Amino acid sequence: MKRYLCSIFSVLLLTTPGSNGVAGAASPGPAVGRQHLADYDSELRRPDGRVDIDLMVKRLQELGVTTYYWLIWHAATDWEDLKLFLPRAAAAGLEVWVYLVPPSEGPPAEPFRLDYPRWAEGIARLSRQHPNLTAWVIDDFYANHEFFTPSYVRALQARAKGLNPQLAFLPLMYFDEVNARFAEDYRAVIDGVVVAYLQDREEIERTWAVLNDATVPPAAELVCPGNTPSRAGDFVMASQPAKVLPADRCLVQFRERDNFSGPTAGYHFKQLLVNESVVWAEDVAGGPANWRQVSVDVSPNLRGKTNVTVAFRLWDKKGVSNFGVRWQLGGLRAEGLQFQADLGQAQAWKVNRQGPFESGFGSAPKTGARRFHIPFISMTAGDAEEFRLRHGDPASPERIAEQLRLSLQARQEGKCEGVVTYCLDKGRQSPAFPLAQKLFRQFRSEKK
Repeated sequence: MKRYLCSIFSVLLLTTPGSNGVAGAASPGPAVGRQHLADYDSELRRPDGRVDIDLMVKRLQELGVTTYYWLIWHAATDWEDLKLFLPRAAAAGLEVWVYLVPPSEGPPAEPFRLDYPRWAEGIARLSRQHPNLTAWVIDDFYANHEFFTPSYVRALQARAKGLNPQLAFLPLMYFDEVNARFAEDYRAVIDGVVVAYLQDREEIERTWAVLNDATVPPAAELVCPGNTPSRAGDFVMASQPAKVLPADRCLVQFRERDNFSGPTAGYHFKQLLVNESVVWAEDVAGGPANWRQVSVDVSPNLRGKTNVTVAFRLWDKKGVSNFGVRWQLGGLRAEGLQFQADLGQAQAWKVNRQGPFESGFGSAPKTGARRFHIPFISMTAGDAEEFRLRHGDPASPERIAEQLRLSLQARQEGKCEGVVTYCLDKGRQSPAFPLAQKLFRQFRSEKK
């Protein structure tokens, strides 16, 4: 489950049955409303390449989860192995969700390949034979949303729910993709969302607010949207005046992170400016996606001044065609400067822009009317490589467990409906398994 900068495949023709409607996601569906502690992928296989059904069931029971997400991708026999796994999982009290890849993650899976209407029908028919098959998920959904339009998903749902009205469908999203537009466009055609990979509790709180049509405070973030061309010199900037105080040294300190960790460099730059002079700059390329502290000595830029303008700017040195990035800011502090507002008051900042950039600054809080509730599952990185990409080193079992605990705690407090680990190693020598096992068992025994 990776992100890709890719073209979307041509949309397959899909005939929508006229007799089957799809209800909006006004309340948790049957598959999402129960205690949902889950694990995804990293299936254990025999030497012949087939899934080791007995060992998988045993390890999932030992882990203490209630649900397993069965990925159909690694082998041409995955669909047939699923049919063998379902009755064994039912006997062990495990629910199963089928997990499909989108067009961008070829090669397509067998037996239905890119024919998602047939996948919808096939999964629904299988769920009627095996009631513990309760939902299905499509990976990297929003990166493929030009393919999976709301009308297309509505038709898929009609195909599936026409055979089993209780079967739920959830797209896989990333936290920075879940916004008001997504909620409005898709809330009537989905039963919930699986969201990966949280950085902190704030992301869960914000996602809960969006998916519950609650009040969403403006975010201190600057954004270049994906699938959107820009030109050299395009930018978005948030600024405010500051008073210069008597001091021997003047520092500006803040926390920052962006969601791009790839090697593509020379395009997007993060900047701090004082009176239009760049005092700190950094390419978005490389580095982990976790928060980090930045301290900048701005003393030379304040000499002889009583007031200055301080600004954060996301600026393009070279234009892009499809290179989305989100830069988040927080924890603004200063020595020798007095700001009118901190980054927790994003609405108080002035915004300037050139080109297609977006900003969470400068707008009033979005007051929700609580018109809907879209359940969501928080996916945490149980795999060291994916954890490293999202959170940086060390990708230790202890840090992996701490992220899992963060989501489990949020679930206990009603801020998400469930938690699923991504690619947790289920081998006997796995160093992360015992820590996850302890947490799953602890939170499974505690009342929500």
